[in-house]
Amino acid sequence: MTAAALRRRGIRAGRITVRPSGHPYDRRVELGARELAWVEDGIAEGAQFWAADEGPGFSGSSFLSTGDALVGAGVPRGNIVFLGSRAADPDALVAPDGARRWRSFRAERVVGGKHVPTDAGEFIGAGTWRRRFYDDESRWPPSWTSMERFKSLSRDGSRILKFEGMGRYGAECLERARGVARAGFGPTPRDEGEGFLSYPWLPGRPLEPGHLSTAVLERLADYCTFRASAFPVPSPTIDELITMARTNFSADMGNELPTELHLEIARPVLVDGKMDPHEWLGSASGELFKVDAAGHGDDHFLPGPTDIAWDLAGAIVEWRMAPEARRAFLDRYRRRSGDDPERRLPAYLLAYALLRLGYAAMAAASLPDQGEARRLAAARHRYRSALLDGLTPVASRGALG
Repeated sequence: MTAAALRRRGIRAGRITVRPSGHPYDRRVELGARELAWVEDGIAEGAQFWAADEGPGFSGSSFLSTGDALVGAGVPRGNIVFLGSRAADPDALVAPDGARRWRSFRAERVVGGKHVPTDAGEFIGAGTWRRRFYDDESRWPPSWTSMERFKSLSRDGSRILKFEGMGRYGAECLERARGVARAGFGPTPRDEGEGFLSYPWLPGRPLEPGHLSTAVLERLADYCTFRASAFPVPSPTIDELITMARTNFSADMGNELPTELHLEIARPVLVDGKMDPHEWLGSASGELFKVDAAGHGDDHFLPGPTDIAWDLAGAIVEWRMAPEARRAFLDRYRRRSGDDPERRLPAYLLAYALLRLGYAAMAAASLPDQGEARRLAAARHRYRSALLDGLTPVASRGALG
């Protein structure tokens, strides 16, 4: 979008995408031969290099690692600009030597216009939707509120308008949402243009772990069965998931993840990634609907495309399934799908807990709202318990080499 905006103004612009990796507070960018050739061409033409991203976040390390990589490739610091969505306080950045490094680059904040559908009414993003469902804040599910996508009610309150993505990203999200609706698992979407979809406001309440029942277990298993067949993808690489697991384990436990984690890919899919109880609505008539089912399988958060075992693990962890409930859930999935995930599931339970633990920790550290920070800290503790519970089964099954 940055390159397109520049071109509209008559400025010649090209772009590449890089993905910083490593510890979330100390990320690194490694430029391959193709990226280095692109950078060298730009240097020869005296180009400016703009790093455009959301943030900076708590550490600023995504921007900083990109800037450092460009400097390492020969770009003068004066030709590098950070283009973010908020102004940074350099002294508050937790990346190593973050303040000095940040001040060595030029940084600009984009002040965007408010491009929303004309029917947009009350804003219910940034976690404010919870006020409509819960009388007591102690029951609120935790949220990294600054990472929630824009959501509002329509002016008459009959629909939810949500930003799902521009261009092909939004088009693919629309098709997935339609597929979920056709299968009877979710509300029917409507394209509102400019990257927005709308969904009917369903009468019902978000579920909680205490609502787990035979009917809920069957619905969860049937949804995972549907997901595994409806959204297959080519077998993806799991390198980033492995790196995430090692990094988060080391950051939380203070030592290395025992040997190697093997994440087998048997049923590669575009996962849902949000199997939490509050992502399911229960109606007075007993119907269960999955919401937020289309946009997280390929967004900028992990896991990305992976095995359906990720969603199975997510359901088990988020619903806090006891052994008997877990067996019933997996038996139902096995019968419906013809897929036996038992061998590969322990490693995914471990990886899922590690991702969510790190996510909760970063979210809690980045938000000024103490109530939200407490909810996220409680979630982190729960994910850590799930991690510890999963270590022995993973090792005994050989998922740790």
